[in-house]
Amino acid sequence: MHQTRKMFLDIRRYEQKDEAHWLIEQLYLDMGALLLGAATLGIDAVPMEGADLKALDEEFELRSKGYTAVAVISLGYRSEDDFNADLPKSRFDEKTIITKA
Repeated sequence: MHQTRKMFLDIRRYEQKDEAHWLIEQLYLDMGALLLGAATLGIDAVPMEGADLKALDEEFELRSKGYTAVAVISLGYRSEDDFNADLPKSRFDEKTIITKA
């Protein structure tokens, strides 16, 4: 398994030369699993845009450890007083977003 992962990484690193971009794309697979797992456990979770990733790198000294922040997911439990939680949600009709081939 490790050799297979290394093969794909080497293709992106040495042939495609887009390793950083590809790794971010792979991260979205993990984020999906995290969001699904959190929902299964009854934990509220939301991916967040607009975070200051550089500030996260600095706060947690990520770069000195060979890492950099690329995404943020907030995890927690909603307040019992959250009036918005029980409001009807606005969603597109299933037929509008799902196409059967």
